Amino acid sequence: MKYETLYLMVRAVVQSEHQDISETVHEVETSAICSVSNTGKVTVLETEILLTRVRNTKIKKHGT
Repeated sequence: MKYETLYLMVRAVVQSEHQDISETVHEVETSAICSVSNTGKVTVLETEILLTRVRNTKIKKHGT
């Protein structure tokens, strides 16, 4: 059996009631659930958020 480290990048678009982006990031990092499950031949041993970046903070919504 081999142990490997995989780096997965996840993108999440969120709607928040917080006024400050840092509060939104903190809540997602500490309270949100992002899951990676086992497969038939792979057992997930550990996951963690390594980096949170904020980009495109003003999302254009067409038709609203």
